[in-house]
Amino acid sequence: MEVAAGTSDAAVIDSLMAAAMVGEGTSYADLTYTVGLNSEEYGVGFRKGSDLTEALNEFFSSSYKDKSMTNCAETYGVQAAVIEQ
Repeated sequence: MEVAAGTSDAAVIDSLMAAAMVGEGTSYADLTYTVGLNSEEYGVGFRKGSDLTEALNEFFSSSYKDKSMTNCAETYGVQAAVIEQ
C-alpha cells in the first residue's frame, strides 16, 4: 500500500504473495515485482507412517496431470511456482 501511495519506493514481500497481489486484475495493477532475492520451496509434512502421505502425493500427481493444479495456480497468479512433476 505504501508503494502504491508513493510514500515508499519499494517493498520486500514473499514472491508468491507479490505474484498474487500485483499486476493486471489486482488492486495494484500498475505495480510489478522485479527482483527475486532467493528461491522458495514449500513442503507438507505428516507423522511418520501416516497414510495421508500417499494420498497427498497421489493428489499432487493427478491434479498436475489433469491440469487442475495449473488452472488453480493461474487463478491466483502463482503459476510460476508450480513445479513440473
